[in-house]
Amino acid sequence: MADSVELLLDPTSDLFVLGDWAALEAEGLPNQSRHQSFSNAPHITLAAAARIDDRYDVDLAAAATGDALELVTAGFLVFPTRRKFVLARQVVADDALADLHRRIWLALDGVPGAVPTTVPGSWTPHITLGHGLTADQLAVALGILRDRPSERLDAGIVRRWDAKEKRLVQLGGGALWPPASGDLGPQ
Repeated sequence: MADSVELLLDPTSDLFVLGDWAALEAEGLPNQSRHQSFSNAPHITLAAAARIDDRYDVDLAAAATGDALELVTAGFLVFPTRRKFVLARQVVADDALADLHRRIWLALDGVPGAVPTTVPGSWTPHITLGHGLTADQLAVALGILRDRPSERLDAGIVRRWDAKEKRLVQLGGGALWPPASGDLGPQ
């Protein structure tokens, strides 16, 4: 499992995505609400690598400073896995989001084991809705969600997930939501 740097949504935007999860759950479809870890929250992965430890935190915190971002969703994305699919909401990579992504990767300069789909030039910003959908389930999920409009979302909190230590470290922004029982590290 990879470590990651994630951009969280504000509480109102969080509720919009949780509505997608709930709509899928109501139909018995795989969705992120089934992921029961304390760290589970709608987010955009900005970076992932085999190991992003605390030696990067000061530079990541500096990279994460700035105003809250206004994001726009733009339909749905499907990512194939070995036998199934991941369904996600696409997030438009406007200048502000692309700049944050670039700053995060500058702070991670030289990090070993970078996940190729998160690096500049190969990154597609998205919010995952569900993993492990079959082709038939994917068709049903898209039918359920297609009438939920694209939405403006607000985001600003950047955190680091330490998969080895099973802890979250808040890097920048305001109060962390949802409140987590894990170690939140420097505030």
